[in-house]
Amino acid sequence: MDSCLGTVSKYFLFITNFLVFALGIAVLGCGIWVLVDQPSFFNILDDAHDLCKEGDTTCDDIVSNLSFYSSATYIMIVIAALVILIAFFGCCGAMKESKCLLGTYFTIILALFIVMLIGAILGYSGNFEDTIKTPFEKALKKYNDQPAEDDQSAQNYKSVWNEVQAELKCCGIGSFKDWQNTTDADFNFPPNFNKPEGCCVWGRDNEKLTEDQITVCRADNPTDDGSISGFYFKGCYTAFTDKIESNQDLVIGLAIGIVAVMFLNILFSFALCMTVKS
Repeated sequence: MDSCLGTVSKYFLFITNFLVFALGIAVLGCGIWVLVDQPSFFNILDDAHDLCKEGDTTCDDIVSNLSFYSSATYIMIVIAALVILIAFFGCCGAMKESKCLLGTYFTIILALFIVMLIGAILGYSGNFEDTIKTPFEKALKKYNDQPAEDDQSAQNYKSVWNEVQAELKCCGIGSFKDWQNTTDADFNFPPNFNKPEGCCVWGRDNEKLTEDQITVCRADNPTDDGSISGFYFKGCYTAFTDKIESNQDLVIGLAIGIVAVMFLNILFSFALCMTVKS
């Protein structure tokens, strides 16, 4: 019975940890790529900070949330490296049936399991909207559609906003209506226009808009996200959250699967450690 349990534990640990090892390498590569090629959407926060005047408290939130994003990327890289190391202990410990390696693996995976549960609880209780959406809403107010020719920072900021909206096929943060909020911001649009040119680059037929279509688009004021008029007026943050929600079931399923595999690895590593002779 002990021999059968030991064999099952041995090969289960080796296979699962080998897969985790490969996944950890993939995640490490993605983390490095994200760090090197920062998403263009976050360039807005960086450029908005350059436009801030001394004493502007708005800049504090912008900088802190930009650093939050960078810190999250570093954390992802560190965790991926840790996962690779843990999987190495699991593979080697299972194949060599080493009490030392198995004991080390069991201790680390148990601690990581507890940390993941605590992190999941804290992450679920966090306010994603305050962390991501609010800084972009503050940064949006610094947009100037007709900056002075000698104001290079404002010129660059306008260019970044338009490039991001054209690339993501979105308009504003929550929707195109963000550009119509002139109570505490002056976007300096030309007469009859109510949104920047970045909102009016592509039509819903995935063809570039003509000059006449761009004029109609920039003056359009629909009651929905632009789906009827044929333009992309859904907000960039809205499009982002919609994509997350559409994959929510898949993410939850993967998370449950990972937790289940970790729990089984804890049990099997303990069982194999107990069946291995010193």
